[in-house]
Amino acid sequence: MSNAPHPPVTKRLRRGQWVAIDVMFSLVLTLITWVRVLDAYRVFDPHHRGYPKPAPAELVTVLGCVVAVGVAMGLRRLGPLFAAGAVFAAWAVVVVVAGQLTIANLAGFQVEIAAMTTVYLVAATRPPRLGAAVMVLGLVGAGLSEFGSRELWNNLVLAALAVVTAWSLGSALARYRSYSAALREHQADVAKAELAQERIQLARELHDVIAHSMSVVNVQAGYGRFVIGRDPAQAEQALAAIQAVSRDAMVEMRGLLTVLRDAGAEAAVPPPAPRLADLDRLVASCAEAGLKVELRVRGQVRELSAGVELSAFRIVQETLTNVVKHAHAASARVNVDYGEEALALEVTDAGRGGPVAAGGHGLAGMAERVGLYEGTLDAGPLPGGGFRVRAVLPLTGPAGAPGADAA
Repeated sequence: MSNAPHPPVTKRLRRGQWVAIDVMFSLVLTLITWVRVLDAYRVFDPHHRGYPKPAPAELVTVLGCVVAVGVAMGLRRLGPLFAAGAVFAAWAVVVVVAGQLTIANLAGFQVEIAAMTTVYLVAATRPPRLGAAVMVLGLVGAGLSEFGSRELWNNLVLAALAVVTAWSLGSALARYRSYSAALREHQADVAKAELAQERIQLARELHDVIAHSMSVVNVQAGYGRFVIGRDPAQAEQALAAIQAVSRDAMVEMRGLLTVLRDAGAEAAVPPPAPRLADLDRLVASCAEAGLKVELRVRGQVRELSAGVELSAFRIVQETLTNVVKHAHAASARVNVDYGEEALALEVTDAGRGGPVAAGGHGLAGMAERVGLYEGTLDAGPLPGGGFRVRAVLPLTGPAGAPGADAA
């Protein structure tokens, strides 16, 4: 069974169903008005009323207007402006031709109901200017229909209030629909931005994991191939290192890819994200690739936010990966400095140095991670040879505060 919420009945009805409801309501109101007009005409007493009995042509005119108004009100959703024009035209005909006769007054109730419904619909579905124009037309019609009545002001106020209320409700509905549409569009844009950010983050994590692991595997595979005929024991160690590194990479990749699985799938709990405490394991894997890394930690070692810990680990990992791939260095040094307001990372090597390679993703990924915390990143060759990467991650901002979960 689906757990999706069911919309209210008014949201489930289609346009044709709404038209059918309008037609049924209009038919009932038209029949009631028709019967009342005929009854009033049959029992009309000129002596009691004080003016002659209406001519048959006037009766036919009023009944024709009753039918026209009923059709317009029933089909108003198919053309709100045409329906409004038909209603107000019939209103004018009743006032001009029948005057203030009793039968015309009986038909006026139906016309006022039709005017309210059409004004409401135009205000709810058409631009505000058209809604305001139809409202003014309705007020004029109400004033003409009540002109000469014994209770002019009471009837006029009630008719005007009905028309203005209908316009106000329609305008409020139009504004609500416009706001809801803008809100849905905004939420869709936010969701797209969040999805894009998640994809970028996932791509960054996968790049860091794969680049480091494949670099170690490549070095060990080359070394194993070189010594396989000379020293099988060394070749076996290289294969064991390849197996260990690839196994760790697969575990971490599975943890990252669980976010792409269906929500209903039974996914394994992803492993915890690497932290600065895992740098020893990273140094050991670099040693297996032939790179001797010296790790120095200064300051008060403490637990930082998960985002800072992950970013710091990935920066060191990516830097050492570049050393293994490009620097042709035998050793490197990693300095981790826990300051009061910032975490400083510095990785140097004694390789061939040289300018920063263009088109790479490593330094770009580091810059993105540092930028999340408004930190700084410096990377470049050293004067005496080698290369240095220095990153500073502030710890005093909201993203770097302990307990924050920024990535």
